[in-house]
Amino acid sequence: MAEDLQVTRQTMNAIEKNKYNPSLELALKIIAYFDVPIEQVFILEEEDDE
Repeated sequence: MAEDLQVTRQTMNAIEKNKYNPSLELALKIIAYFDVPIEQVFILEEEDDE
């Protein structure tokens, strides 16, 4: 998959472990790769303002 998306395995691993947020371009490539809505791949976690 990393090869298909033209990124390193380390990049994909970091995305999976929430240690790296992909660029918009890469995020769009990922959802196109899996052919699913963006909400099934990415979840926006909102921070508490306390």
